[in-house]
Amino acid sequence: MTNFKKRLAVMLVIMMLAMTGCGAATKSTDGGVPKIDTTNAVAVVNNQIIELDTFNKFYGMYESAYKKNYGDDVLERDVNGVKFGEILKQDIVDMLVSEQLMREYVIGTDYVVEVTVLDEKFKELQDQLATNEEVKALYETLGIDDVFLKKQVESSMLASEFDRLITESIDKDEAKLNELYASTPIQVSASHILVEDEATATLVKGKLDAGEDFAELAKEYSQDPGSASNGGSLGFFATGVMVPEFEEVAFGLPVGEISDPVQSSFGYHIIRVDEIQTINDMIAAGEDETVINQHKEELKKTISDEYFTKKMEALKSAATVETFMDKVTDIAATPAAPETKAPETTEPEAETKEPATN
Repeated sequence: MTNFKKRLAVMLVIMMLAMTGCGAATKSTDGGVPKIDTTNAVAVVNNQIIELDTFNKFYGMYESAYKKNYGDDVLERDVNGVKFGEILKQDIVDMLVSEQLMREYVIGTDYVVEVTVLDEKFKELQDQLATNEEVKALYETLGIDDVFLKKQVESSMLASEFDRLITESIDKDEAKLNELYASTPIQVSASHILVEDEATATLVKGKLDAGEDFAELAKEYSQDPGSASNGGSLGFFATGVMVPEFEEVAFGLPVGEISDPVQSSFGYHIIRVDEIQTINDMIAAGEDETVINQHKEELKKTISDEYFTKKMEALKSAATVETFMDKVTDIAATPAAPETKAPETTEPEAETKEPATN
């Protein structure tokens, strides 16, 4: 599932198999009515406390990675009028709440974490950490111990099962899948005229609008030698083959329609879609079953976010959730941590993604 696979890259760097650490709520009585002790809670989800200490560990890891990747001032930067550090705090709390809901759901399906598998995965993580002094030092700085880490490995197994259950729900939704097989463009056959500058592109488009022949204009003007002699035809191609600017237009045009000039790193394209094939079209054309099945699996992945979001919304609607953001508003910066190599990116995201579970 993409929401559990498209994780914040920096968390992969520091090898954190992150999931919620929480405990049963401690209750006291007030006039005979049970009362949850939220002194050390950043959230309570269905009477399960998400502890402030858990939040602090996650916040420390994110803070260290973000500062390494974007600079020491990253948390003070403005994102739509809000400091990025405040967005990060809210997103981490939201993430931990979602992770707890996921945990409860999976356990409620009678899924059992196999102890031998858990031990094997935890041993793998320990072996990784044994060769990375920087990460070990960071964990020591943040108070992350083996008990905490083993809990995260266990939770990563629950997340994998949650992914499987979401995939299973997609497989069972035959009506939705049949609709996608019949309507989603899998590959298109398109033609284009490629020119170097916008002025020439505007000139050619004007000639096309006036009714001149696309193929003849491609032969006359196109700077793409591979297609110009063939009237601009590129044949069939799937997504991920062409540059993004070209692909976005080609997969959005109706058959026969000619685009306005589209700029890419190659120049200016004028695009015409000649044919669109859905999965059903490919089946009718006799495409190999292995290729068809591959496209079906890829198509299922494109709707995984939708199914994940719907499931999480349903879990939240049925749950009792209380958060205590006042507990996290005045967090002091974590001590300087050893350098950890961070991935090359340019700007922090306005929304924190959940850390890796795989």
